[in-house]
Amino acid sequence: MQNENWKESLRNLAADELRNIRSFVDELIQESEAKATIPATTAEIAPVIVYPPDTPQKSGERRTEKRFNMKISGTCAILDRSLNDYSNEEIPITIKDVSQHGIRFIINRSLLPSNHLIIKFSLSSADISGNLYRKPQKKISVEVRRVLKRSTSSGEEYDIGALSIDEDSMEKLQEEVNGIEVIKKRCKMKKDLKIMVLYTKETQCRAIENILSKQGYIIFAVNQKHNAMSILRKNKCDLLVTEFESAKINEYELLKDVKTEFADLGIILEIDSVDTWIDLLSFRLDEYLIKGFNERELTIVVEVVFKKILYKNMFRQYIENEKRSNQNLLIVSLRDTVRKQLYEITDQKGLSTIFVINTEHAWNVLNMNKIDFMLLDTEITGEEGLDFITKVKKYFPRLSTTILSENIRERSSYLMGGVDNFIVKPNDMQKLKQYWDSAITQRYFCQ
Repeated sequence: MQNENWKESLRNLAADELRNIRSFVDELIQESEAKATIPATTAEIAPVIVYPPDTPQKSGERRTEKRFNMKISGTCAILDRSLNDYSNEEIPITIKDVSQHGIRFIINRSLLPSNHLIIKFSLSSADISGNLYRKPQKKISVEVRRVLKRSTSSGEEYDIGALSIDEDSMEKLQEEVNGIEVIKKRCKMKKDLKIMVLYTKETQCRAIENILSKQGYIIFAVNQKHNAMSILRKNKCDLLVTEFESAKINEYELLKDVKTEFADLGIILEIDSVDTWIDLLSFRLDEYLIKGFNERELTIVVEVVFKKILYKNMFRQYIENEKRSNQNLLIVSLRDTVRKQLYEITDQKGLSTIFVINTEHAWNVLNMNKIDFMLLDTEITGEEGLDFITKVKKYFPRLSTTILSENIRERSSYLMGGVDNFIVKPNDMQKLKQYWDSAITQRYFCQ
């Protein structure tokens, strides 16, 4: 009768209290049944259906298909679409059984349904006696379909059921992950790249800053030229992105100062027309953006310029060595100042220099000698020299040609006619030296 006392106690309770007790008892029953279904760690685990059936027919096939019970060690690598979860780490697992459609294994790390895995294991000679597996070394691709957590004497472990997936699906996933790895590397590289953004309008300046910041670049955004120059002197920037409205102030003072003080700085300029581009040819800017550009266009142009900078830095030493090798320069000019200045510069660079005073003599030299560079002073030819340049480019296509001209219209005509570079003022020794360095470097860089 003592064991029946709890019944008498229940009779005295209110209806709400009885409902709470019933709910509590139901939970106890469920916990008790769950514990009863977990076998001891030393007991053999019978093969189970580990995949939620796609259709009743497939479920029936899996229940009757041949399963290979085993307890062997292997490894698995998680291959997930998530950028943060991707890992090449090989995690130890214990394989319990395999079938034609999948695998069941034990792991001490939690996995999520839909995780993709690459599982590797080796079979013994007894395991490969059947027709399912003929080779001892196995590598299979699976998708996690069921995860069961349970406690053991050694801690928590997870019973995983995974469904085999075809190689094509895994290859597509692998390509996607590889793409993510490339993006990660590019983002890491961009963390070291600094961009100066100079726009007079605050809204435009901030819009470009936001776009490039999302790409991983370090951005300095200003609205005035003197602020930009001050930051450039304090921080070694790789690129300047600006607009024509800022560049044209005081007869392109910004571009002149930047080119003089920061010769290695890449420049991207936003323009509104082809006429503007023609007027700016003399500054030899890296790239241009047409007014009204979108985010994708900006991203592509910035990456193109940075690629040039990267390649130039990688091969700088090689280019410097090549510049000092035995090269021949042909100068077509009547000016004594030009001859004297260029002789000093080319002698320092290890170039052999040949001076002539007209295009007829120059043509004879080109046919009798190996010439790598030619400088043509348009003072002795005017625009008629275009015919000579056309002839030279036809018969000597690899010859690097530069003109000396102070007339912007004349320079434009020659550039459109095939000339590679130009020099504006022959009496500025420092600028001439910087330019000739750039011209020679650019020639080798482009080859």
